[in-house]
Amino acid sequence: MKSLKKVLATALFAIVFTAGAYAQNSTKIIAVVKTASWCSVCKANEARAMEALKENNKDGAYQFVMNDISSPETAKPSVAEIQKLGLTKVMEPYMATGVVYLFDAKTKKPINQLVMSLSSEDIGKAMGYFKQGK
Repeated sequence: MKSLKKVLATALFAIVFTAGAYAQNSTKIIAVVKTASWCSVCKANEARAMEALKENNKDGAYQFVMNDISSPETAKPSVAEIQKLGLTKVMEPYMATGVVYLFDAKTKKPINQLVMSLSSEDIGKAMGYFKQGK
């Protein structure tokens, strides 16, 4: 039951953030949120980190892709989205979970990474900093 709730929450998160970013057509940064049910950093920080990401994206500058690698079933939706965004090859070296990988939306080049264990305040500051640089 917990697994089903997590899959549904992940899907809802992806739909809300992707739709918001597309609707405003102002996406500057693609943020791939790599998570897994067995990741201790994710378990301890994911809900808070997701709220901080949402709170600091009111202008739609970030497009979020949830990459839940808990199982092939949970990974399937994000694999298609990552491929559609042209990030399949560039994502290959990024294996760690509990991390938000940031890519330039136009060039697909890596910008930086945010660890979910950062404070909500630090996540907000980092998001603002990276957005200014784009």
